[in-house]
Amino acid sequence: MTAAAPEIFTSTPNGFFLREATVRLARPDERERWDEQVDRHHYLGFKRFAGRGLRYVVEWRERWLALAGWQSGAFKSRHRDRWVGWSGELRYQRLHLLANNTRFVILSPPGVFPHLGSWALARMTRRLSADWQAQYGHPLLVAESFVDPARFAGACYQAANWQFLGHTRGYARHNGQYTQPHGRPKRLYVYPLRRDACERLRDPGPLPADWEPKGPTAQAPTRLRSLYEELDAVQDFRRAQGRKHTVASVLAVYILARLANLRGPVAAAEYAQQLSQSELKAIGAWKSPRTGRYVPVSKSTLHRVIGSVDPEQIEAVLQRFAMPRLALGQAIAIDGKRIRGANRHADTRYETATLVAHDTRLPVATLGFHEEGGETAAVRALLEQVPVAGRLLTVDALYTTRETARLIVTTHAADYLMTVKKNAPETHQLLSTIDWERDATGHFQEPSCKAHGRIEQRAIAVLTPPRHLLNYPHVAQVFRITRQRIDARQGRDRTTTTEHVYGFTSVPAQRATPQQLLAWNRGHWAVEVNHHIRDTTFAEDACLARTRFAPVNNAICTNIALAIILHRTGFDSIAAATRHFAFRHQAALDALLQP
Repeated sequence: MTAAAPEIFTSTPNGFFLREATVRLARPDERERWDEQVDRHHYLGFKRFAGRGLRYVVEWRERWLALAGWQSGAFKSRHRDRWVGWSGELRYQRLHLLANNTRFVILSPPGVFPHLGSWALARMTRRLSADWQAQYGHPLLVAESFVDPARFAGACYQAANWQFLGHTRGYARHNGQYTQPHGRPKRLYVYPLRRDACERLRDPGPLPADWEPKGPTAQAPTRLRSLYEELDAVQDFRRAQGRKHTVASVLAVYILARLANLRGPVAAAEYAQQLSQSELKAIGAWKSPRTGRYVPVSKSTLHRVIGSVDPEQIEAVLQRFAMPRLALGQAIAIDGKRIRGANRHADTRYETATLVAHDTRLPVATLGFHEEGGETAAVRALLEQVPVAGRLLTVDALYTTRETARLIVTTHAADYLMTVKKNAPETHQLLSTIDWERDATGHFQEPSCKAHGRIEQRAIAVLTPPRHLLNYPHVAQVFRITRQRIDARQGRDRTTTTEHVYGFTSVPAQRATPQQLLAWNRGHWAVEVNHHIRDTTFAEDACLARTRFAPVNNAICTNIALAIILHRTGFDSIAAATRHFAFRHQAALDALLQP
């Protein structure tokens, strides 16, 4: 779209042919400016990319003429999929070879730079695959874009030789699915980045090794790095002029304050004031050349850094710190959480998806997402970044979809365990009509236990289903879990409630007994425990920070503090751990500085 004409172009001669213009990737120190410009001038706004993305700048004499953002391709598009000619299985295996031009903003006023849009698109598509490979380790084969015909004619795409495939059906994402009609179909344009793009995408043979999706290595490094070393890799978004404290030292103070269960930048600044000179030196505080003393970070600097540093950078810190400390083969639970106050507008929201280890409850990765129904998309984007091959993933009923099941097994070489609730009525009805007492091939019942004023007992019945019983990919076993609860506080008038939970898994009976399936199902509550601790012990939702990325960065730092506590065993509870670190600054520093 075209933005309002800035004053810098008023003296530009008409008819200039862009001989001196260039197309390049935005530098790390320009990301905040790029995000602000696109958010201001594009009708959809901008918060962040869903998964992987590239930011481009069209520049003339150090002046920005246009901005473009590319991210991972759309999960589904009937016209595109028909044009490529691939199967659903191949689509999930090779979707990473497509990129979507999700944002395109022309800052120059009309007529000053003729044909700027098509010129910029042509030069971006020439370098897009190479830039993507340099950033993410694999090339691209096809570029795509969805254009709203009510606002734009798509002329620049047509002039750049993009191919029009048809209109979408006009549905918006709702609860992770495109089921909410909005009545504004989009025009779909595609551009093959090489002549044999479609042939390579629909070829059932194996992909070349350098075309496979690349993610963080699943192997632990030879030396575990400390959290401070990981923080030191965060890129500084600020200008060098007047900068004193590094981003790593500012984030270190904030995380130390979270370890002590202090909330917000003001409390973190007060915590920094209590640190000794040796402790300030240890976290890299700024040393005044006039006094020769280390100066604690101010609350204004904490506000600015926590509110403006890219959340992706801090998410990467958590992942690099926690993943090497995750035991091999340990199951992982996935769920999403909405962050209170992550956006000031009442009609928008910010959600995060979190991966939590079953046994240790260690948060190993998190990813924020800004979109209606964003949890499902965030989970899928997160799985692209985290090495989960060979592990079992337990997911909430919200993500019990065929797409997610196929993605986990086919693309990420992992297994899943999914529960079914009435948001999938047909599947729930089918599983509830099975005669489990007669047809089940395996049973297990746990001993009763008493907790929270009630007596509970769980039992599971497992069935190896006939072929095509469920229309989900890779289903190996289905199960029914029966939970009986007796309220122990009612004396003789105790009431018993019985609940049935249904689900299925890709793990065959040879690798998972009924007892193991029941343990995995119960282990999924690790992610709910993570949310409960963040909301109660750390009072995450009570944080009053509302500026830009402050709420989501506060949530990520809380998860980092929780990962430190859970990695350091020996505490009776999370509250006891926070009291320990609040009174012992050196212990907190050791947790931050030691591997």
